[in-house]
Amino acid sequence: MKDKKSGVLIRGVGRALSLLAVTLLSLALILLGIIWVLEKGPSPTLTAAFCSSVRETSALRWMSRIFLSDEELGAYIQESTSELDTEPVNTSLIHIAARETGTAETDAEPELIDISYGNCRGKMLIVPDPRRVVLGYAGNFVSGTGLQLTDMVERCGGIAGINAGGFVDNNGLSNGGIPTGIVICEGKLVFGNEQGRYNVIGLDGDGVLIVGTMTPAEALEAGVVWGVSFVTHDGIASSLIINGQVQTQNLGRGVNPRTAIGQREDGALLLLVLDGRGVKTLGATLENVVDILQQYGAVNAANLDGGSSSVMVYGGEIVNVCASVTGPRSIPTGFIVLGEED
Repeated sequence: MKDKKSGVLIRGVGRALSLLAVTLLSLALILLGIIWVLEKGPSPTLTAAFCSSVRETSALRWMSRIFLSDEELGAYIQESTSELDTEPVNTSLIHIAARETGTAETDAEPELIDISYGNCRGKMLIVPDPRRVVLGYAGNFVSGTGLQLTDMVERCGGIAGINAGGFVDNNGLSNGGIPTGIVICEGKLVFGNEQGRYNVIGLDGDGVLIVGTMTPAEALEAGVVWGVSFVTHDGIASSLIINGQVQTQNLGRGVNPRTAIGQREDGALLLLVLDGRGVKTLGATLENVVDILQQYGAVNAANLDGGSSSVMVYGGEIVNVCASVTGPRSIPTGFIVLGEED
């Protein structure tokens, strides 16, 4: 009797495993069918958007090569812009009120607003006084691990923050401790090759946003006090707007969660995080990002690390919808908004 029950149990487990295997195989075939349509279907525009989107990620870049040869894929990969020269930021276009005047601009608290633009959803934090924004970082950038943004904001004594520069990702499995490019803190190069040229996103001592391709020495000469780097996996540069001019060569076609920073003529910083990879929104293109930032008056702007790293913290809480299935990622750097000075 006992052997009979054991046999029934074994057969039941076997059927369950067989059903699971068939289900997984069916799902895999459906997924492959969808990818085939996206890559080999009749719409080059859809193929370009799909390839650009997955190639911007660390973990899913391989998907762009499932059905496309290198030659076919090449038609959908933008040429790298990371080494192209950029126009220097004209700091005279930005007019920041002096702190000692006690003006409404410098006394005003940051304003958190909801963003809804077409299919894009997210948050923007408008920081009237850009001098309240500094760069937070996780550790020694060599053997240490990254920090979740909530912890980074708390450690800096901040009230808000967004993720900042890129980092070594190891197919989406890194600990977020090693940046890519450079990191400048308190006017000193703390990470990066002095001889390299990087896509720099930084703030000078007056709170002016400095963006463009430059060497560390040029960044420091431009007065950058807090700075990071970011460039996409395919080498699309981070500059989005310089001196009011859209950098169209950097507007990649991918749709993903985004983080960006911009600055208005009055000096207010625009910290933007757009959600993605969810039911309500797949994400945003960089053209969408530029459109939104221009609507809010951005004179200069840059793209920061995005995807599953895109996160905004305000009041100790994450206020956007993080795309990472495992929760907020550990990151090496973040732009942190400090509380009002006593």
